Amino acid sequence: MKERLLSSLAFAGLGITISFLVIVAFFHPATSMRTLMPIYLTGLFAGAVYGGLRKGANASGVAFVLGLMITVILNYLWVYHPLTFGYSMAFLAVVILGMFMVEGKSDLDIGLVPFSYFGGFILGMLIFMNAHLGEIEGAAMSVMVTGVAGAFVALFISLFRALFGMFRGRGKGNL
Repeated sequence: MKERLLSSLAFAGLGITISFLVIVAFFHPATSMRTLMPIYLTGLFAGAVYGGLRKGANASGVAFVLGLMITVILNYLWVYHPLTFGYSMAFLAVVILGMFMVEGKSDLDIGLVPFSYFGGFILGMLIFMNAHLGEIEGAAMSVMVTGVAGAFVALFISLFRALFGMFRGRGKGNL
């Protein structure tokens, strides 16, 4: 059950990331969210269904949850409490700790980690799309940098865990 849920979350993150890339490639920036929201939801739902049928993801499911939680918490803190950019960078330590606790099950799982994390970030931003973060000095940049850097950090930690496990002989040798 846990494996199916994590796989579903991992591919949901991939689906919403693909939806984002399609929107960026084919839609004008002034397109209303009323038009774009079904595209996001289709990618999210299709990815979740596919992941539930496929199974086999662990670290990327955790990356999706981390991306979503960190983005929602950062958005909430920026809207209701004054923060500085340095405080938001502390959330990258949470990403490092969270991703260090899980191990990827396969090469595909490790490859999905940044896309799943970014999908969680996108979903978190969609939840707060009416919060007007652009009016708060430094908020939008802080959340965006944490989201993009978090995807790279999650990937590097997953790769490090796979390589470290392979060299120590304890891991399955994911790479």
